[in-house]
Amino acid sequence: MPPTRRRILATVALAQSSLLGGCFGDSGGTTADTEPTDSSAPSATPEPTAAEPTATETATATATPVAHADLAAATGNVLAEFEWFRTEYDDAILGLKRAVSGVFGVVEDLETAEQLTESDVTALREATTHVAEYVQANLVDHFAVPPALRIGDNVYVRDLERGVTRGDERLQNAAISRAGSFYQRVVSGPYVDNEFSRRPVYGPLYDMLVPGGSGNHIVALASAEDDFVTWAHPDRTESTATDGVARHTHEFPSGHRTYTHAHDHSTPHPLNEHSNEPQYNELYAYGDDGVALLEDTASWRERLDDYRPVLTDLFGPVRSEGREYGVTMMVGTIDAGFTAEPLYVERFASPQAARTAVSGDGPVSASGTTSFAGRRWDRVFYDVDDVTVYAYRFRAGASVITALPADVPWERRPEWTAGLASTWLASPPSGG
Repeated sequence: MPPTRRRILATVALAQSSLLGGCFGDSGGTTADTEPTDSSAPSATPEPTAAEPTATETATATATPVAHADLAAATGNVLAEFEWFRTEYDDAILGLKRAVSGVFGVVEDLETAEQLTESDVTALREATTHVAEYVQANLVDHFAVPPALRIGDNVYVRDLERGVTRGDERLQNAAISRAGSFYQRVVSGPYVDNEFSRRPVYGPLYDMLVPGGSGNHIVALASAEDDFVTWAHPDRTESTATDGVARHTHEFPSGHRTYTHAHDHSTPHPLNEHSNEPQYNELYAYGDDGVALLEDTASWRERLDDYRPVLTDLFGPVRSEGREYGVTMMVGTIDAGFTAEPLYVERFASPQAARTAVSGDGPVSASGTTSFAGRRWDRVFYDVDDVTVYAYRFRAGASVITALPADVPWERRPEWTAGLASTWLASPPSGG
């Protein structure tokens, strides 16, 4: 099978990070990547002749290991997977349905045939193999696909072959019927909505965001263009885990929404049936203006309807026009509360473009660094609605991550990494 788009991107991200990447601050202050040496400086190695390339030349052309290339690749994979769901999912599912339609045609022919032969078995095998090859090339990297859909010579084909070889018409008819039912089911709305779900997303995307088997998180993701929003968690049965806790969305009167909320609830479940749950009468939510901080400023706190935005577009000043694409994330835990840790991740054309985007003059200022998972993150601050907002920022290769914007200074947030502890950002550096 040819390499998939995500695997290619991961390889490119790793190579780019090794060549040009780096991070903010490796030693307590904000530092840039290692600068290229001055071409006018004397070389310690004699210059080779044009006809005799040396080992020194080869080593110079080889990627130089740089810290955090692993995080750059992992971040690139997350963004590429989200982009697949945003831009390629519809065509991929449509392609599946078209491929399966070929199986339907063969099944119809088999049902009306007076006598089946090995050529009929071959016709079914070719149709199912076409589906399997399509699935392998387009879907297996994004979903947990059942074996019968990934394998052309599956149980239905083999049963039909047995029936034809033995002259067992009962087995033939059962195999044909079961094949038709199976392929009809895999392109049905309920099956696609759950097993090939786009909202929420299960499987690889969740595993990239929350590696290591931790299943107590929900991550909402929204494109910077606000043209696609989804959320990822590990459940696979109509958004309800074996714990019986249903994941759902709340929309506030302002239009802002929470996607990382979970608890037992009736259907429908309006806000006025919901008592206040946020611990400190404030919460993050997502809306048309990006991430907002909502607070309940009513004198008598009783209903979620009382929540109103006090700060909006919290990532506005850090968004770059030079990005390839950006994703806003809300990382929450599966509980009855409204925990949500906001992140904004941008992807640039190259590590150099990412470096340029965060190193020039602009609305964002840096003030020292802080440590998380063995890496130094910049502490940054900027103004939103005439309020100073404090956040954390890290560059990994061609990606820039901004985390946890709030009007609370860094010094008052000693446990600032707690909400990110199970995410891909917490993975220690390779060899660390």
